[in-house]
Parts: sequence; C-alpha cells; structure tokens
Amino acid sequence: MKTLSKQELELLLEGAQTIEEDGYGLKVARLRNGDFLKLYRRKRLLSSALWAPPAKLFARNAERLVALGITAPRIEDLLLIPERQLNGVRYQPLPGETLRQRWRALDSSARALDVQRFGTFLGELHEQGIYFRSLHLGNVLALPDDSFGLIDLSDMQIGSAPLSSWKRQRNLQHMLRYPEDRSWLTEQHQQQLLAGYRQRCGSAAADRLERALHNLSAGTK
Repeated sequence: MKTLSKQELELLLEGAQTIEEDGYGLKVARLRNGDFLKLYRRKRLLSSALWAPPAKLFARNAERLVALGITAPRIEDLLLIPERQLNGVRYQPLPGETLRQRWRALDSSARALDVQRFGTFLGELHEQGIYFRSLHLGNVLALPDDSFGLIDLSDMQIGSAPLSSWKRQRNLQHMLRYPEDRSWLTEQHQQQLLAGYRQRCGSAAADRLERALHNLSAGTK
C-alpha cells in the first residue's frame, strides 16, 4: 500500500466531487481525472482493519471476480493515511447505472425482463461461491453491454464451492431490507426472479429460494 500524508491526501482530493459521506467524513469521491477514491476509516483502536484493511479486501475481491468472469472495477492504487486512520482504494469506475436507478426508470414489462436476467446473475454468483454480504440493488450495475457488474466489494467472501442454502438465504435477507428492492423482488416480479435463478441453478435450488423469499418477505410485513 502507498502511504500518504494528510497533506498529500488533501492535494489528491483537490477539485474532487463528493459521491458519499457520513457523520465521520468523506467515504467516496470522484477525483479530477475521473477515478473514484473510496476511503475506509478505522473507528476502533483494536479492529480487524489493522491486519485486513478493507481497501486490500476490495482490491483482492475485484481481482478474483474478474478471474471468475464477473465485471468489477479496475484497481489503480491502494492507499494508507496513518494520520487520519484511513485506508483507501483508488479505482476506475464501471460505466452504467445501479439496478435500483435503472428499474425506477423502466416500465413494468421491461423491468420484469431485467429482473429475470438479474435472477440468472444472482444464481451465477451463488454457484461460483461468491458470498457478497452487502448485496443489494445499489451495488449491482447494469452495464452498457447489458451485462451486470459489482461495486463496493470489501464485504465479500469467495469460496471454491457453490454457496450453502443458508448463505443464499442470508444474501436475500440483506436485499429485502430495502423496501423498494423488496417490492420488486417479492411482489411485482418474483416469478421472473425465480425463472432466471432456475435457469442457472436448476429447479431444486429455485424452489428453495422461493421458500426463503416467502419466509423472509412474511417476516418483514
């Protein structure tokens, strides 16, 4: 990782556009050259971020996703800013828009087709052993070539075998926390989601997913 001083970070951020921030400060910025800088802040003295910085996890997961045929951002640099207790990843953003943005703009019939394609993509992630714990429709991009890509990659595990039924259900549970996502996936277009998932994972896995959707959606009402 490249170490920056506080002043070097400020210089890097000159003219940058804030994309995301929270009560602690800047989280994501678009730099002058178009690259994105995502910053992770260590909030506790003793933290897993000491030996596994999230920026490194982001970069490692991006590399592994690409090796598996899943589109992910291209990493430009890994940064450490000790004075601010920050680590960061600089990357080239993917073209396109989030599924949440895209689906808001589509009519019901066009969205249904997209949901089915997403169901196939979700099945691909699960069969490839990709457990994206932060998976939701704001972290999946619809790309110009009609494929999908993933962003915000630090909270992910990639195994050597397909995901267990429990992990597949946990993936759904996170997505269904968002009311808009839940409406599309469990009410308006559930059958399309399952049809796409069945195409990649088979009927037995799709039937288990349907039961999980029913149980999880009932628990959120």
